[in-house]
Amino acid sequence: MEFDVREAVPKFLLRDKNGYAIAMAIQAGMEYMLGRVNAGLAILHDVDEMPEWRLDEVAWETNCLYDYTAGIEAKREWIRNAWKNSLLHGTPAGVMQYIQPFFPEAKMEEWDEYGGEPYHFKIDLGEEWSPESELVLVNAIDKGKNVRSVLDEVSTGTSEGLEIGAESDWRTLFDLRCGMPWLRCGMWPR
Repeated sequence: MEFDVREAVPKFLLRDKNGYAIAMAIQAGMEYMLGRVNAGLAILHDVDEMPEWRLDEVAWETNCLYDYTAGIEAKREWIRNAWKNSLLHGTPAGVMQYIQPFFPEAKMEEWDEYGGEPYHFKIDLGEEWSPESELVLVNAIDKGKNVRSVLDEVSTGTSEGLEIGAESDWRTLFDLRCGMPWLRCGMWPR
């Protein structure tokens, strides 16, 4: 938006040097204000220009699937797709939308693809397991799937897998099959 004060001020005021000075001061103030408004609107609406703190605020405001500890590009992707992701909320595909920025190679199998029970699914991360990936998956399971869906197994780039059975509102400890029998989900290795 552009603002020209000469169109709003009567001509006789512009001919006076004091009137002209006041009009130009108003012009400078309006240009400054319009610049600040445009910058504020960019912070509110332009996901590529948003600072990280604003991405976090938008995630809170929209209550979308989001991890505050993720990198800024993953955060931008979640905010950019918040509306589309909200339509998938409560489905296994919603869980995949959430973990895709962390694990681009992740693949999901629905129950009918591997002969499981109805509403069950499996996820193959395609990468090595880490404590950070455990936090992402627990968060995705808590927020992304509905109560009817059951995650049967998460497999990683190794031949071992992670069994997670989150079918209730309460988070419990699950056995982790990765050669460390003492390690359980929700615990950090020592």
